[in-house]
Amino acid sequence: MIKKPYIIFLLIVSIALFVILLISFGYYPIAMVNGHFISKRTFLKNYGAAAVYYQNFLKTYQQNPAPEKTASPDDIQRSVLTQLIENSIVEAGARKEVGADLNALVEGKVSQASKEPGLDKAVQTLYGMNLDDFKKEILAPQAERDILTGRLFLKGGNIDDWLRDAKKSANVVIFSPQFRWNGDMVEMK
Repeated sequence: MIKKPYIIFLLIVSIALFVILLISFGYYPIAMVNGHFISKRTFLKNYGAAAVYYQNFLKTYQQNPAPEKTASPDDIQRSVLTQLIENSIVEAGARKEVGADLNALVEGKVSQASKEPGLDKAVQTLYGMNLDDFKKEILAPQAERDILTGRLFLKGGNIDDWLRDAKKSANVVIFSPQFRWNGDMVEMK
């Protein structure tokens, strides 16, 4: 018979290893929006895509940009985290408006948009991400925003007013020491 202290020790070690693996792969929250978590992994994936896109934009449209007119990595991180928080708020609003049909509507919009020939190559070039990640991180949130925009329009409202009010009333907690939520967007501390 194995003694109880050994079992407890092995259980603690197993849990500690599991937590270390989760942290090393970025599966820990960087923010919480109305009870829904945004993982560091999602943040880093979106930040990488935004940084690649921004560099491609600069190469294409500005030959020699002035240093004071270019966005810093902190600006891009702040913008990405703000967008992820807005996406979470919009997703909750769209789910409230549409209900269980939201997933099917989003999937229909995403599959329609991803039928474009050569999209996978364009996504890789512009964003530096694969098509599946692009669908999940870029197209799906845009589809949710489009769906919510349509529902609000039918009720005589608009997305800008709704989002402004929703952001003010959202419960946003950021777990990173370098950022803070001001009720409208993410700021650097």
